Amino acid sequence: MSDLYLVKKGIYATLAYALIMSVTAVAAKQVQTQIAVPVLVFWQSLFCIVILIPQMWGKWQRRPLHIVKAHFLRSLGGFLGFLFYYWALNHIPIVEASLLRSCAPLCVPFVVLLMHRVFIPKSRWLPLIIGFIGVALVINPTPEHFNPWHIIGLLSAVGLAFSMVTTRVLSSHVSSQETMIVYFAFSALLSLPLALVQGESLALPADTWLWVLVVAVTLYVGMHLYTLAYTYAPASVVSPVSYIGIVFAGFWGWVIWGHVPDWLAISGTVLIFISVLLSARLNRQKT
Repeated sequence: MSDLYLVKKGIYATLAYALIMSVTAVAAKQVQTQIAVPVLVFWQSLFCIVILIPQMWGKWQRRPLHIVKAHFLRSLGGFLGFLFYYWALNHIPIVEASLLRSCAPLCVPFVVLLMHRVFIPKSRWLPLIIGFIGVALVINPTPEHFNPWHIIGLLSAVGLAFSMVTTRVLSSHVSSQETMIVYFAFSALLSLPLALVQGESLALPADTWLWVLVVAVTLYVGMHLYTLAYTYAPASVVSPVSYIGIVFAGFWGWVIWGHVPDWLAISGTVLIFISVLLSARLNRQKT
């Protein structure tokens, strides 16, 4: 297969991933009017574990300590990322929550600095500054408009950034199925006591089962497509294309809830996209 053919497959996988994950967000926002976030996280994790167990049967191996630590950080980051994202979906428009979560690439250099003591090159600061100006426009932190749930949405990006960095570490040592099943098991274990502490029942009302199933299935398919996208194409291609998910989220938010982004949110989105394009160009020049 030619490199061009693989890149095209990566782009198609990314487009499919963005569309599928926008459906996940719609279903999650809808079902959370009836069940608590930790309950949703528990059931989506349990479903994905059931799907992954046959794929991992007989393939478990003893892992060295540094891989165990990477699994822990990847799972914790992924769990917090989804928890904060779902909480944000309850209180801000779906397009803004999705946009803030998609800011994870902007957070990656700071995560790398924190984890590996690798300082951010000077060439990276311009796209980072542009990107965070865009974030500020979306959040609009003025006394009249500030909504703390925007900060929760941004924290979901930080969790996702930890997940991205540690996934790269794990990818050269373990299979994607192992990474996913460890994450979902960790997520189920953490969401269970969180739900119980909040006094929530794990029993799902009959009319929520279909929504929870949609969340779980689309999440699993989306993560599989995400893995395929990064297998076929470099991150410098996948990352900018994945921002089409913001368009999908905006469409669903407009059709279902009547949310129309204001000019500040639109301007912030444009700046964030420009920052991602600049970062992708720097990555391409580096490679």
